[in-house]
Amino acid sequence: MATDLEESILVALRRITRAIDLHSRYLANTFGLTGPQLVCLRVLGRRGSLTPSEIASEVSLSQATVTGIVDRLASRQLVTRTRSDTDRRLVTIAITDAGLA
Repeated sequence: MATDLEESILVALRRITRAIDLHSRYLANTFGLTGPQLVCLRVLGRRGSLTPSEIASEVSLSQATVTGIVDRLASRQLVTRTRSDTDRRLVTIAITDAGLA
């Protein structure tokens, strides 16, 4: 049997989850972006060019998730990928003017 405190915490968590869901839908409908996509764009806008692993670390997502996000942002020309001339394995991601808008 849950205590009053536990019940209050569960209710608060449900409200937070609902608020996040509503905000995510607002972002998708208004900007055509998911929350994680917007977070990645904001990090790139603030910090400049970063590697996918740096983005992943900054936003607390896996590198695989960030790669998918970057794929979708690049297809919309909101970010660019640039391969290093000295190390072809190294890729940096930069926000475009469209991504800043």
